[in-house]
Amino acid sequence: MRIVAIRATALRTLLAGGLLVAAAACTAAPDTATTAASGAHWVASWTSSPSTPIPPEILPPGATTPQLEGNLRYLMRVSAGGDSVRITMSGGPSVPYLAIDGATIALSDATGIKPDTMQKLAFNDQAGVSVLSGGTVWSDPVALSVAAGDVVAITLHLVDPVSPPQADNQLVVSMLPGDDRTTSLAFEGATTIAARPLVTAVLVDNPDADRVIVAFGDSITDGNGSNDPLMRGWPDYLAARFRTEGLENVAISNQGIGGNRLLEEGVLGESALTRFDRDALSVPGVTHIILMEGINDIGLSGLTLNGMTRSYRTLGTSDIIAAYSQLIDRAHARGVTIIGATLTPDLGSFLPGYATDEKEVIRQEVNDWIRNEGAFDAVIDFDAAIRDPHDEGRLAEAYNSGDSIHPSDAGYRAMAEAIDLDLFR
Repeated sequence: MRIVAIRATALRTLLAGGLLVAAAACTAAPDTATTAASGAHWVASWTSSPSTPIPPEILPPGATTPQLEGNLRYLMRVSAGGDSVRITMSGGPSVPYLAIDGATIALSDATGIKPDTMQKLAFNDQAGVSVLSGGTVWSDPVALSVAAGDVVAITLHLVDPVSPPQADNQLVVSMLPGDDRTTSLAFEGATTIAARPLVTAVLVDNPDADRVIVAFGDSITDGNGSNDPLMRGWPDYLAARFRTEGLENVAISNQGIGGNRLLEEGVLGESALTRFDRDALSVPGVTHIILMEGINDIGLSGLTLNGMTRSYRTLGTSDIIAAYSQLIDRAHARGVTIIGATLTPDLGSFLPGYATDEKEVIRQEVNDWIRNEGAFDAVIDFDAAIRDPHDEGRLAEAYNSGDSIHPSDAGYRAMAEAIDLDLFR
């Protein structure tokens, strides 16, 4: 299996006030020559794409953007193991300036943090780092043995409060205001807040991990509707299948963003065409991309939401196909396999005008193209896996989270089970 090498632009840094300041031009990966010289093989074992602010017109009445301060503790289940780990961090375009003065990583289980695994993280040998809007910074690696399916606890201490967008899945952060508590085993008095994570990747050094799958899409990929914060939708259920089958050297990167669209900026993120290089082709070690996107392009087509001054552009089948063709060409130009996933049903959606009989025709036409055109390297039929056999425009009731768009945990599990593992052997 060919591994695609990712070369990053040089990082421009300066030391100020004890913090390493990373320019916004930072890319997602360090220089390839440096990585090769060190003998490391870094792969993305857990990821989350940074997103844009939620437009005020779609916020529920009285809702506000969460403010994070003090100590933040995240729990993430990694998909592949390794003997060394490091993190990447970014506030994305929503956070103008992100600064921390301490960070740790440890393993966690049902009883809490494992004390003998707690390690401090550094950034170019500095305890702190700051990142300008849209920038990404990598921590220095630490020796920590993690296995596929392990849960890591990553704790940051913020210099100043930040306000990332609300999360549209179940991933939460434990927040404990005050002085640096990043090495504390317990977080008594902490509150939990749903917000897009400031940690955007957990990377592992694993020379045997020769398959890195990027799950690229919208909220159905990001895991909206799942009740388990450590199981973010079908990508995590797919990772669990790999572990069951003994394929522990396959890593899965979840790069879904709620409300995302192919052609235009979505509710919570830049369009797929805009972010594809950053969030898919530049993921360390990427060999495969599973593309499941387009339902929001169809659903929001022609709609005018509360507070909007103009309607979303009206799109048709040919527009969706044109976007797919662009992404396929860009993946192939980098030697990456790209797999198309059919769009799942959405009739019964709570949003007026989002799912109509006319838009259902477009969804069916798009799915026919995915299945039959042969443009993708392979096809995963998520639609067939979770639709109602008696009404193909709707989710099967057993797989409906309740909003008729997002699958339940059972639905996400069924989606993962519909994937032929031979695609990745």
